[in-house]
Amino acid sequence: MKSANFLTITTILFILLASIGHVVRDRTVELGLLMYIPLLPLGLWTILWDLSQMGHSLPNFRFSLTLVGLGIAVWGSVSMLGTGHTQIDLAENSVSILHWNVRWGGRNGWQSISQDIIQRNPDIAIISETPAKVKLNQLLNQLGKQWSMITYNDKKRNPLAIYSPWPLQLEDYVKIKNVSAMTVIVTLNNQPLRILAIDSGRNMSTKFAIMSREILPRWRTPMLADMTKTIADYQTAGKPIDIIAGDFNALSISLGFEDFDQVAGGYNLAAKFSNDWRGTWKSYLPLYDLDHVWVHKRFTGLRAKLFTNLKTDHRGQIVNFNN
Repeated sequence: MKSANFLTITTILFILLASIGHVVRDRTVELGLLMYIPLLPLGLWTILWDLSQMGHSLPNFRFSLTLVGLGIAVWGSVSMLGTGHTQIDLAENSVSILHWNVRWGGRNGWQSISQDIIQRNPDIAIISETPAKVKLNQLLNQLGKQWSMITYNDKKRNPLAIYSPWPLQLEDYVKIKNVSAMTVIVTLNNQPLRILAIDSGRNMSTKFAIMSREILPRWRTPMLADMTKTIADYQTAGKPIDIIAGDFNALSISLGFEDFDQVAGGYNLAAKFSNDWRGTWKSYLPLYDLDHVWVHKRFTGLRAKLFTNLKTDHRGQIVNFNN
């Protein structure tokens, strides 16, 4: 009986902490940790636990914890499911962008990952945490002679690579807090698209560690604020950014992302225009959406689809819109 009471109290405590985290969000590093308590699994656990107690987890309110768990599960599902694509049809010359964190080519999975990219045949492929340059060149050769590639730098393992059969131009390396970032111009059907491709640094904060192990996520608010300023500065300079894509290592509910709705005319989070579960990490149990593609609101017909390859630990996504 005591153990049952302990589990009930612990469940209620996690529900309170998760609710605070998802409502208040990451106003501090500590509150940011609470955002990472996933609502859907917590809600399902709450329902199963109360049912196992025949609804008597809270003795004076039979099945009340089941109802609470159902509410938490619905909240978690609604907040992580896409709402479907726009009602505007895609034109023949619509653009497709693939983004994927491939975690250095996966564990002996680069051939499988490469085939996934080739089969989807995007106009632009933005790859994070890429493998050694020799493997990047192998993919380039497989894609065909028309394709070209730009990498962030010439390290053995590149944080960013962009492929396209359309003309590519590296414009700038961009300074953003804790981020590798570059702007690349892709010219599709004589129309230039400016892409801000980013790869955020490690997700865990080295400032909060116990016995040399990090226990709290890195606070992403300064990074997102710096990114918003960068986007605004490019707009002011007459170089508007059309697409922002990469591994942000930040949940979409993080404070700072709401500024993307207004800055430089505003951007839509592409994954919300899918019919899919939006989590991208980890691929076998994607509880967290850490990888994002943001598309400027001037584009129409936006839709997205997420996909999984268990050779790497992130899910990929392919985004379509009218240029």
